Amino acid sequence: MPAGKKMIVALAQVRQTDDIGRNLRTIGRFIARAQHARADLVCFPETALTGYGPALHESSARWDCDAVEAAVAEIRELARDARVAVVLGTHLSLNGGWTNSTLLIRRDGRIVGRYDKAHLYKRDPEYYRAGRERARAFPLHGNRIGLQICFDIRFPQPFRALALAGAKLIVVPSYIHGAHGMWKNPVIAAHAASRAGENGRFVAFVNAAGRTQNVPSLVANPRGEIVAKCRRAAEQFLTVELDMTAPNDDVLMCRRSDLYPDGR
Repeated sequence: MPAGKKMIVALAQVRQTDDIGRNLRTIGRFIARAQHARADLVCFPETALTGYGPALHESSARWDCDAVEAAVAEIRELARDARVAVVLGTHLSLNGGWTNSTLLIRRDGRIVGRYDKAHLYKRDPEYYRAGRERARAFPLHGNRIGLQICFDIRFPQPFRALALAGAKLIVVPSYIHGAHGMWKNPVIAAHAASRAGENGRFVAFVNAAGRTQNVPSLVANPRGEIVAKCRRAAEQFLTVELDMTAPNDDVLMCRRSDLYPDGR
């Protein structure tokens, strides 16, 4: 298949801690694995670099902006050296506060996309400010990529907006854990499949590993079929080759915009 018509996507289902240095070493190992696998894109979970606030940090008061910036800069260098694009979850400083964000880093190390989590869940507002910008589709390797984060998958509107903006693949970094939340496994998997099928797009959901992980990382195709899935709980590296000619507007063309004038 010609370049631009296929994409080898790697899911890095990694554990995370509250230690940026330790997380950075893990990310570096998995970028190296992506290079060895000749992946075009490697996707990490929500806050893979910094650790998810409500689960791993007492508060955001001691977070260090300089340390985050330095670690992001190192990951950009790793991406450039490996010639692999990276979807990276991290918290980022914004006007004296913090956002729960995902960066899209091109294989030359340039940041070409940023998305700040719009739908905050439970204790999220104690740590993060909600994103205020509409989700955008970013160019990558001749295609367009959309970004969402974790709880966003419960809401169909941003996925529809990304599909209408031309995204062929929507990546959803997540941290969905909790011993009493195992019921989420089939529910979130169904959401991922629905968001893919109702928009005719690929959806890559990548969750953090760990004993209390609720939902394994997975990929759904434009028909809404789950075509790749990690094992639950285990740290794992999984690659899947995507046919980037498969996304389609078959469902989108049948929308009744006369009944739903917001265009979604």
